Amino acid sequence: LTNVNLAIDNILAKIYYVQPSITSFTMTPATTEYEIGTTIPSNTLTFAWAVNKEITSQSLTDCTIELTDRESIYGEDLSSTKSFVLSISDGENSASASKKISFLYPIYYGCCAEGEYNNDFILALENKKLTASNKMSYNFDCGSGEYAYFATPTNMKVTSAWVNGFQSDVEEVAVVEHTNASGYKSSYTITRFSNSGLGVFVAEVK
Repeated sequence: LTNVNLAIDNILAKIYYVQPSITSFTMTPATTEYEIGTTIPSNTLTFAWAVNKEITSQSLTDCTIELTDRESIYGEDLSSTKSFVLSISDGENSASASKKISFLYPIYYGCCAEGEYNNDFILALENKKLTASNKMSYNFDCGSGEYAYFATPTNMKVTSAWVNGFQSDVEEVAVVEHTNASGYKSSYTITRFSNSGLGVFVAEVK
């Protein structure tokens, strides 16, 4: 009879078994993209989560947590791209969730007249985008005598762009040492469309 009861219990356990899952995983502050050169101070990043059932183990990247914890604080300074992976297990199956914080270079772009190509010139361009690639669309509104400029990390230099479906070459006008708003120094290339006064248009870098 005991063996029969155990067998029935095992069958019922399999029938009503619930896979472990992470029902929520949040990070505070929620910002996932920072300008390179920024440092997130230690004990600033807080993670909180919830699970759907009792678990037998859990871990969170570079954080010390107990089995019953549902919150943790990252205790180190952070200034480079990092992923935080939360993993749980019920002894049979596991589940995971992740948060990634990226530190990215800014790309600057906009319209202005010719001037001295230096760090101030780059910072004066009206648009700024944190990105890992120059491949995106850029909106310009260039008045008379103004050129459409890109200022990018040298390894993301823009060499051509598509406007109204046609490929247009751009010309390199300078390479300068750029210091961004976070104090990070790197080589930047300034390029522009050859003609001024192009008006309102969208350029796509592929």
